[in-house]
Amino acid sequence: MGEINMKQIIRRKHARRASAVVEAAVMAPLVVTAMFGMIEVGYSFMIRQTVTLAAREGCRAAALPGGTMVQVNAAVDEAMEGPGLTGYTVTSNLPDIDATETDVWVKVSIPFDRASFTGNLLGGGSFEIASETHMRREGVSESE
Repeated sequence: MGEINMKQIIRRKHARRASAVVEAAVMAPLVVTAMFGMIEVGYSFMIRQTVTLAAREGCRAAALPGGTMVQVNAAVDEAMEGPGLTGYTVTSNLPDIDATETDVWVKVSIPFDRASFTGNLLGGGSFEIASETHMRREGVSESE
């Protein structure tokens, strides 16, 4: 067997370190991007649940006897205040129904770029997170 040259051992150690640095440089952006993607998806699900809750609370306010759009907007505002969401829209059939209609609905929607960390980077305002809730109005009997 031949002698082991000390310079060869040192070169091998440096080569291993260099390859580890290159691997880390290639993988780090991918890992960080995947991590931010998971955070964004989780946050989007939370926002979806908040919008659903806001629509339910608004519709509940509209379904009560004497419910008004002011009460609907107040209920939605309170639900959307927790995560600090702004720029959402509230629509309802409440202003257009008469005293005998039994069904009321409220829809709450927010553009995706208003509810994401990445803003317009992933399509932003091209779609919205929305929820619509229907309820039977209280104190209104069905016409026979």
